[in-house]
Amino acid sequence: MKYKEEKFDVIVVGAGPAGTTTARHCAKGGLKTLLLEKERLPRVKPCAGGVSVAAVRELGFEIPQQIIERKCMGIRMLFRGVEKEVQFPEPVSLMVTRKAFDQYLATMAVRASTLLSDGEECTDIERGEGRIVIRTCLRVLSAPVVIGADGFFSRVRKFFRIKFEQDETRFCVLAEIPMSSREISSRFKDLITIHYGYVSMGYAWIFPKGSHLSVGVGGALSNSKELPNRLREFLSLNHLDPNASLRGCFIPVSRWRHDMYTDRILLVGDAAGLVDSLSGEGIRFAIASGKLAAETVITAHSKGDFSVRVLRGYQERCWEQMGIDLDTSNWATDLLFRHSNLFLSTVVRNEEALEQYLRSVTGEISFSDYVRWLKGRMPRYLIRRFLLLK
Repeated sequence: MKYKEEKFDVIVVGAGPAGTTTARHCAKGGLKTLLLEKERLPRVKPCAGGVSVAAVRELGFEIPQQIIERKCMGIRMLFRGVEKEVQFPEPVSLMVTRKAFDQYLATMAVRASTLLSDGEECTDIERGEGRIVIRTCLRVLSAPVVIGADGFFSRVRKFFRIKFEQDETRFCVLAEIPMSSREISSRFKDLITIHYGYVSMGYAWIFPKGSHLSVGVGGALSNSKELPNRLREFLSLNHLDPNASLRGCFIPVSRWRHDMYTDRILLVGDAAGLVDSLSGEGIRFAIASGKLAAETVITAHSKGDFSVRVLRGYQERCWEQMGIDLDTSNWATDLLFRHSNLFLSTVVRNEEALEQYLRSVTGEISFSDYVRWLKGRMPRYLIRRFLLLK
């Protein structure tokens, strides 16, 4: 059957935090915006569900209280027998389920005049005369510019770029453990538990929610086959059900080898690999990249130019606003895990270092600022650890 081509100013593929943010800002900018999502909303998404205070700040509006399952005030960090707790007077991260959170972001995009079509999958992409043509199982769509916000397996990215390489890919396995709110508060307080060193190039976590825990392990792709067993061991270690149902997901960690743009196409969020390699945080950078992509698209429309001459400005702004920090995180992650007994163990032992790290999570300082701060103090920490306290 031949379908009539439906035209838009911009088509956003994928309705996660990156896609809904891009669509919302494009629509607010006066563009006829279509947001495509292959799943019916609301949908379940494998994710620990921590939204940092810095991510909320990027959103530009408050998350409704009914969506927030718990406000976490700090972190409990472990590494090979060493354990430290750090708490702040104000929340550092808000716990949500992605099902409710993503639905709310989609609602906000629709309120801004985005046209949302969920349950409609992009099945093919091709270049047309002065436009990108997208085919779905239902119709043919086109726009002068398309945004790929469709995650790790992005069909939009595959249209012009190779997949993520092995050292740019992490794998996570996670479970949801039902538990009463009272027991969660008693056993885990309002703290995020991070157990570094439990798996290679990653960590195990416990995120306390309203009536369940998000528990998982994430690490190097090369160790992905052992992660389900490692998670079951971690559950047993923490007196949780080791027979819980498990789900897995891939996490892309860009090392800035590949462009996030080409003529008439931009990539945002996980599709672009914008995830912090040390913390695994992606929502913050998904939202930030969505805003920048929308601003770039609005500029491109005003100029009538959707070529790389204009769209490369998006990647340049991403580098300035988040790329330097993400690249620094890549460097720090490689160093910390390569010499974990020396550096990572030393950081976990020092409450001051953990407090300063949390300030980077809340956005008070950048991660690059944190690393510079830590470099200046690491010699003192090492001397205190190995010489003065023996």
